Amino acid sequence: MGSTPIATVLNSTLTKSRKKLIMASIKSNALMAWAFANDRVEFESGGHEITNPLTLGRNPNVTSYEYYNALPVAQTDEFDTVSFGWSRVAGTVIISDQEEDENRGETAIFKLMKAKMDVLEESIKEKFSEYLYGSGAGTDPNGLAALIPDDPTTGSIGGISRATETQWRTSAYDFNGNIDSTNIEEVFDDVLMDLTLKGDKPDLILTGRNLYRHYRTAVRDKIVINLDASNNGKKMMDLGFAGVKHQNITMLYDEDCGVNKAYFINSKYIRLHMLKHVNMKVKELTAPWNVDAAGRRVVWQGQFCIWKAYRSHAVVINS
Repeated sequence: MGSTPIATVLNSTLTKSRKKLIMASIKSNALMAWAFANDRVEFESGGHEITNPLTLGRNPNVTSYEYYNALPVAQTDEFDTVSFGWSRVAGTVIISDQEEDENRGETAIFKLMKAKMDVLEESIKEKFSEYLYGSGAGTDPNGLAALIPDDPTTGSIGGISRATETQWRTSAYDFNGNIDSTNIEEVFDDVLMDLTLKGDKPDLILTGRNLYRHYRTAVRDKIVINLDASNNGKKMMDLGFAGVKHQNITMLYDEDCGVNKAYFINSKYIRLHMLKHVNMKVKELTAPWNVDAAGRRVVWQGQFCIWKAYRSHAVVINS
């Protein structure tokens, strides 16, 4: 594609807007915002996939003994390798030759550019928010429906079967509509007890509309710690998310979360991995054209990966 004046202006505008588009992706959903606010983002230099050892067993060679007792030296097989493929997301801005002709003049063309950038920013926010609660179908990034499924006893994630590997199952609680303002605090407390293992526990709760309303009703006349009472909570408020603290754990309302759902997440073990040089990278369109237009593309590459499942994360369902 030739370097026409409109192409030059488009490239300059998109390059200058890159940081704004990065912020749009960060602010698009609560989990991505939490990952950035709490240093839960791993920037990768490269690689075809993201891998990590997964603990599935225990070392059988730990035992008590005395004097000259023989000690076990059995072969150990504690690990398997979990691997995740990358997800690549692109947003393309096209300006037709007719649009260029109809917007001659510096003022007009920059108004058109601003409108195009605004639409791209909103589209990125909406798409990444949609991804968060999705199943990671096709080439989509992994969402919570895949990472913390309603039925954790079926399917695979990261190349490991949840049907056969119990250590690779998250938790799921279906209360069939029985959670209300009279018992939601107790329910959340019980879930947190189940998910607390050797002092390790969730640090984030994402709730949908109905459960968040039940919770707010339950604590209306009680002393509640608001998000701005902690540094990380204030960061989330600055990114546009509302919530409170429950047992000193950040609880956020997310309008895109299922209205009768809540996700309990230990962000030590669900992390956002990103290819560091592909974070809204601006690319010139070089494909053959059959239309009269100029264009540029921004590309993001990353993946939400789960590295520990058992008694670490849960979904609460109340429908």
